[in-house]
Amino acid sequence: MDDEKLREETLFLAVTRPTMWLGVPIEASLPIALAACLTLIITGNPLYAFALAGAFLAIARLIVRHDANAFRLLWLWTMTKARCRNRGWWGGSSYSPLPVDGAKRRGFAHG
Repeated sequence: MDDEKLREETLFLAVTRPTMWLGVPIEASLPIALAACLTLIITGNPLYAFALAGAFLAIARLIVRHDANAFRLLWLWTMTKARCRNRGWWGGSSYSPLPVDGAKRRGFAHG
C-alpha cells in the first residue's frame, strides 16, 4: 500500500475564483449597488449615487487586488469568530456558525 502513487491533477486558478462584476466579487458588488440605488432614491441625484458606487468599488478592488476570496473570508470571519459570544468565557472562539447557548446545569454559575 505504501508503493501506491497518488494521482495528481492540475487545478487552474480560474476554477477557484469567485464570480466577478467590474473586478469585484458579487458578494461585495451587490451591497454596493444596493447602497448606490438607495442613495439615488433618497437624494434624487444620480451624481451622488455614481460617486458613492465608484468610491466603494475602488475600495473593494483594492481589497481584492491580492486575494480574490478576501470578501468570502471576511464573510466567514463574520459568521464564525465575530459572532462568538463565549470568547471571554472559553478564551477562544467557536467555529460553529450556529448560535451558541451555554449549557443549563444546576449548580454551575456562569460568572
